Amino acid sequence: MGGSAMRSGNGRLEVASISGVQAGKGSLGIMESLPDTPETSRSVIPGRPRGQVRQETTTCFFRGYKYTRAWAFSRKIAYPCSHWRQGCSGTMAFFTSTMGYTVGRLHTCRNVDASVASLTDVMGAMKDRVDVLDIEQVAVPARVIWNGVRDEFYGANNEHVVRGLSELQVLRRVYQARNRHFSGEIHGALEIPPPPPPLSTALNESVSFFQFHHVTANRENLNRPTRLIGWAHPSLINLLRYHETTIFIDGTFRCVPRSYKQCVIIMVHDRASGLYVPVYYVLSTSRSGDSFWDIMHFIVQGTDQQLEPAEVVCDFESALIQAVQTQFPNAIIIGCLFHLKQALRRAMKRFAIPVEECAIAMSRGVVDMLTVVSPSLIERCIKWVKHEIRQRCTESGTSYSKVKWRGFWGYFQRTWLDHYDVSEWNVAGLNNELVDRTNNPLERFNRELNNRFPKPRPSKATFVGVIKSLSAEYVQRLADIPRGRARRPPRELIQLPVPVELPEDISDESEDEEPAAEE
Repeated sequence: MGGSAMRSGNGRLEVASISGVQAGKGSLGIMESLPDTPETSRSVIPGRPRGQVRQETTTCFFRGYKYTRAWAFSRKIAYPCSHWRQGCSGTMAFFTSTMGYTVGRLHTCRNVDASVASLTDVMGAMKDRVDVLDIEQVAVPARVIWNGVRDEFYGANNEHVVRGLSELQVLRRVYQARNRHFSGEIHGALEIPPPPPPLSTALNESVSFFQFHHVTANRENLNRPTRLIGWAHPSLINLLRYHETTIFIDGTFRCVPRSYKQCVIIMVHDRASGLYVPVYYVLSTSRSGDSFWDIMHFIVQGTDQQLEPAEVVCDFESALIQAVQTQFPNAIIIGCLFHLKQALRRAMKRFAIPVEECAIAMSRGVVDMLTVVSPSLIERCIKWVKHEIRQRCTESGTSYSKVKWRGFWGYFQRTWLDHYDVSEWNVAGLNNELVDRTNNPLERFNRELNNRFPKPRPSKATFVGVIKSLSAEYVQRLADIPRGRARRPPRELIQLPVPVELPEDISDESEDEEPAAEE
């Protein structure tokens, strides 16, 4: 048995021939164990056109290690570990005498037992597996697909030396397949139904989860049109068709994909089950009044114009409130009291009011007294609140920051009395049950939604996958409660202060000649 090896003019090692091995005599020759390509007789791949993906015919895998063919002799072909530049001394060799592969020196990157195995070509199987995963699991990043395929074909439990696709080949194959199938645009992955399970249909159901996708002109910036994409489960949309429901509208920002400014969530209170059910999820690239109006318009059309709520609970955002008032002129617009107290606490922080004084003001029965007194007594109640804060500071031995508080009350006048209508945040005269419903579900669901994402700003595909799973869970919960498989959730009560008797001669000690603090 003889052979020869020589170096070519460009310094590459060329294997001329390996003779003496007869095919068809019960033993597998080396030329039969490798793919019948021109590269099988060389230790490295010749020069390839610019941009062409490397074919990786000089590499193989065994028990999770990648080996690269380095040199060939008449009796063996040596394969050092691909991490040899980092100092790993692991090697593997193919011997013509045994027609098999044997692990030589142990790896220093991690240990592996010596073994004899045969070469298995899994390139075709890997291509088929990748082609299935890149469309079926469109919400999964390409690198996660590579990790799964690598563990499946190159895992440590594989007893064979295998040759297949490299990481670069798998990633490019995923990107190219998705671009071809979805016309090269991510929005196609949200609308075009590929083989199941697609992003455009509901989880485990052949009904459309994708509802609308509209691009409209942005009058604030003509170069950036407003894009609106909405999703909802058809079974949950039916809850909006009931007469005089209570709906909640809120925007969240942490879980919004890049290039979008907010996700507007439409939630409804289902009286039969007692659940607060999120129905619509709408991604928007704008927070203008036109975008809010379009969102409400598309949702009303999605219910066949049967959406007629009795109460609408929303955040204190002027553009949103105006859009809701336009679409639902007969509904009661209620601002979330939780958001009101949040805004007041942030304002106190901006005016550098000490923490001790803020705690006194935010305690029950002080600032929140403004939300339960009659709107006609707001001015008198403000004087009462000022006096109450000063008196409690004196009783607790805390100094009263008169200048800073004057700045805060100036902000309150400009924002909550002049900019917003008192009826939007004052709940005097409203049903206590309605007030309870207006404050609990919004922030609780936002926390639930944000906890489903491993990190802020997920991809669009990941975002759709999460909200689709959430919608499927609520559909199941709505079916379980009337069948006795789940209990009706208890109603949480919010403790509102009892309105006090406001004397007519309340003095306002803060009204003096001292200048007010600035934000």
